[in-house]
Amino acid sequence: MTVIAVTSWRGVGTSTTGLLLAAAVAASGSEAWFVEADAAGGVLASRAEGLDTSGGLERVAFALSDEPAHRSLASCARRLGQVNVVTGAWDPFQAWSTIASPRRPWVAGLARLDGTVVVDVGSMRGGNVPAWRVLDVADVVVVVATPEPASLTSTVSWIDSKGQTSPGIAGLSTQPRLVVVDAPLTTGERFGPDVAGELGDRLVGWWPWEPKVIDHIHRGGGLDHRSIRRFALPRAAHATVESLLGRTRVQEAVSV
Repeated sequence: MTVIAVTSWRGVGTSTTGLLLAAAVAASGSEAWFVEADAAGGVLASRAEGLDTSGGLERVAFALSDEPAHRSLASCARRLGQVNVVTGAWDPFQAWSTIASPRRPWVAGLARLDGTVVVDVGSMRGGNVPAWRVLDVADVVVVVATPEPASLTSTVSWIDSKGQTSPGIAGLSTQPRLVVVDAPLTTGERFGPDVAGELGDRLVGWWPWEPKVIDHIHRGGGLDHRSIRRFALPRAAHATVESLLGRTRVQEAVSV
């Protein structure tokens, strides 16, 4: 079992990146989970077609029963294609409460789910936000940036400091990894993939922005579907998962 936390410092696209990573894991034959734990509120409710977003993480966090957290997470999950999804509250107040002050702690339960669990924790910008506790238990932390200079350079700085942006923040015990999503959200100067060599082993993926693939995933389509085989984004997501989990582990998951 592996927990992958997906976050950003000065970027966008954590939810989409996380869902694509989970879809790539599922396409490899392994059990895949996607959990929305963004303190600003979940976004799948407005993007995913036909996804039942009732219950979700707030039901786990404020359940009155003594059921173990991992079982509650499993019972609240809904299928979006090949991925088990636990949606977050759309309301920011509720979303913050599920992470900052849950009646029942649930973060430790992530590690007891079978397969690979991808957790969208939103932005870490601003310091010691509640979702930091997810980063503490994660086996891998993926930080998403865009090629816009301010986003990429500040994100690399955050990665190199392991998230320690002030004396009051302990920082991460593991080295975060970088995924650059070439989303057309800004104008002006943009770095290209030619800077990958300067990013070194921080970088695990430079993803193109392909709306058809993203729409396909939000509709519950698999990342291995023939309708998107000619696109580059599915290949990039698969390559990133192999880099994060190790080719051997992915192959073992397929053989199970």
